[in-house]
Parts: sequence; C-alpha cells; structure tokens
Amino acid sequence: MTANVPVVSRQASPLPGWIRPLTGPDEPRLRCKATWVVKTLLLAMSPAILLGLSYPLAIRRMEGHAVAGVPIASLIVSVAVAVPWLSQVTCGPVYRLMGSVADTEPGQCVRQFARLWPTVLAFSVVPVLLVSALVGATTHWPALTIAAHFLLLLENMVFAQSLMVADLLRRRRHWALGWLAYAAAVLLLPTAWYLPPLLATLTQVVPMRSALAGLLRPLPVRIGEYVVDMGRGLVLGGVLWADKLLLFLTLGTQWRIALAYLCLQPAVLGYSFYFAIATPRVTGALTDFHRGLESVSIDSLRDRSRYLTRLLDRALVRAGIVAALGVVAVVVVIALVDPASVADALAVALGSALLAVLTLLAYEIDHAGDPALALALSGAHLLAALMAFTLVGGLAASFAATALVDLALIAVSVVVYRARWSSPEYSFFWRKALSW
Repeated sequence: MTANVPVVSRQASPLPGWIRPLTGPDEPRLRCKATWVVKTLLLAMSPAILLGLSYPLAIRRMEGHAVAGVPIASLIVSVAVAVPWLSQVTCGPVYRLMGSVADTEPGQCVRQFARLWPTVLAFSVVPVLLVSALVGATTHWPALTIAAHFLLLLENMVFAQSLMVADLLRRRRHWALGWLAYAAAVLLLPTAWYLPPLLATLTQVVPMRSALAGLLRPLPVRIGEYVVDMGRGLVLGGVLWADKLLLFLTLGTQWRIALAYLCLQPAVLGYSFYFAIATPRVTGALTDFHRGLESVSIDSLRDRSRYLTRLLDRALVRAGIVAALGVVAVVVVIALVDPASVADALAVALGSALLAVLTLLAYEIDHAGDPALALALSGAHLLAALMAFTLVGGLAASFAATALVDLALIAVSVVVYRARWSSPEYSFFWRKALSW
C-alpha cells in the first residue's frame, strides 16, 4: 500500500491526461515518470521475461533426460501450466490476513508471515495433490513421475509463498531476485528439475532468517474463512490462469507451446500494468476515501468518490489499451516470422487479453462489495473454458470459442462495474455501518 496524501493536493496536480492516473503518492516526479514506468513494468514482468529467455536456451540440454521414462521437459511443462493458478489458490488467503499488517506495521510483516507459513503450507498440500492426480489420470504417467510432479509443484508453491513478503512490502527488486535465481538455476543445471524453486526460495528466506523461529509458533486461523478465501482464489484467479492447465490436460504437450507462450504475454502485460503501474494512485485515493467515511461531510465524501471512480475507470482503460497494444505487437511479430500462424496467434493473443480484462473487472466488482456476482461471472467463464477445451479442442479453436463467451461476460461485467461504483460513498458507508 502507498502512503496517504491529501486528496486536494492530488486533484490540483497539473499533469497531462495520460500520465495523471499513473501518478501515485510514492512515485517519482513527471520528469522521471517514463523511466519509473519502464523499470516498474520490467520488474513486474520479470518472471515472464527471465523464464521466457532461460527455458528455450536450456531445453536442448534437457533432451535425453527423463524421470521414469517421461522427458524432463514434459514434466516441467506439466508443472509450469499449473503454478500460476495454484498460486492464486494457496496465496490468496494470506493477503487478507496480512494486508493490515503490511499497511500499518510493515516492520512486523516478516514475523507475521513466518507464523502463518505453516498453515499456508499445510493447506497447499490438498490442491497440489488434486492437480497431480488430474495430471496422472490424463497422462497415465508412471507413479514415480507423478510423485516427481507433486514434489516439483509443491516446491513451486513454497517459492510463490516466499515471495509474498516482498510483494506486500513492494520490494520489487528483491521479488525479481527470486526469479533471477530461478532462471539462473534453469540455465546452469537444466536437468536438475527439482533445483530452481529451491534456490529461488533461498533468496527470499535468508533475509527473513531472524523471524523463522515463528514457524514453531503458528498463528491460529479460522478454517472456514481460510477455505472460502482459497475458493475465491480458485474461481477469480482461474479466469486468467486456468486455460494453461486445461491445455495440458486436454492436449498434453501436443500444442505449440512457444507460440502459445508468446501470445499469452499481452494478458500478462495488461495485468502487470494494472497492478504495478496504474493502481498506486487509486490505492492512495481509496485510502483517503475510507478514512473520509469517518471524518468528512457527505459533500466532501462525494467529491472523493467521484475522484476515486474516475481514477479507477482510467486505470482499467489504460490496462486494456496496454493489453491491446500487446496483441498488436505479438501479431506483427508472428506475421514477420511465421505468416501462416497469424490467425492462430490472433485468436490466442486476443483471447488471452480478454481474460485479463474480465479478471480485472471481476476484481473491482468484488472490491465494490459484490463478491457473489464477481464469483458468478468468473465461474461462468471457467465453465465455458472447460467446455471449450474439452469439446472444441485445439489451441486456437478453444481460445476463439472462449473469447466469444468472454465478450458477453465482459459486457455484463462493465454494466455491473458501473452500477457498483456509481455511488461508492453510499455503498461503502452502509457496508461499514452494517459491520458495526
């Protein structure tokens, strides 16, 4: 979260239209804005960049190496497609449990996380087991390979969880260091499939070693609420990330992995832009707005409400534009290097960009106080994706079929989003009043 700055000073900022919504309380002045945007976006996209460079370079050195007869490259792909979605499931509850600590007592963040980590790890085992079981049922790999799949997937969950402290405290360089270690391990020892997440986790754990004694004193959690949070991560996070796992479960490795990976980047770009670049100013305005619920007049609160809604609208629009530009860039690249694949690239890239837009709209509907409808819209997408990938089949055809459904869901989501954020001064006030 960002530090609080009075709304008046931000409203008076004479910045041009494009850059104004990109300016947050902890951001540099306008003359340094372009450098800050590029640097922050590169750090946010470091997983895609580093792994996208390291795996193609290491893949040939993996040839001839297998786990119980299954090529190491296939094992790694089977895990990689599941990690983003499972991370949403296993890490989601922690952000609710630690959000207030990171905002008000950042110095206690590491200790709090260390005491929560045993619970997070324990609750990670079941979803990891379920995914490994699905992979085993669809691939018919030997038991030893499925055991290796479970181990590697669990290692990746541990790494994803270790990144949460750096993420909560906005330590992007430290966060990117973990991914750099991961990519370096892939390059240096590509056949040691179990090593990258372990080395990457060390980069995050070593700095918090003084707080690790807290692992022996786990914090109690409300199991019901925790499981509900995991379910929300499963549904909301599944919009953007489920299709990768569905591709593997339905096609194995018989799909154009390199093409798909490139075409999925516009979604990652738009998503990263939204959370790393476009929303810091929104965060500051939202903090002011919540504080104003207890201390300012209704007229002042209405002004803050309009300002907040305007910033949020612009953040969503900018993220959509960035994703669209990513689609254009990807299609142009494919047209130059492989013209025969332009139609497939357009279907996958455009479909993935729509996933990012739907995900962001669902998040903001949820934040506006309508989690049930956000889950319903996300769940409708997951059902459509499951049907498309199992009944339609194929890389481009499945994405194209899902995109048609997503266009309708996005249209509904926009209407709902506009309604829920039309008068947040009233909806948030009553939510706060009912919580008393």
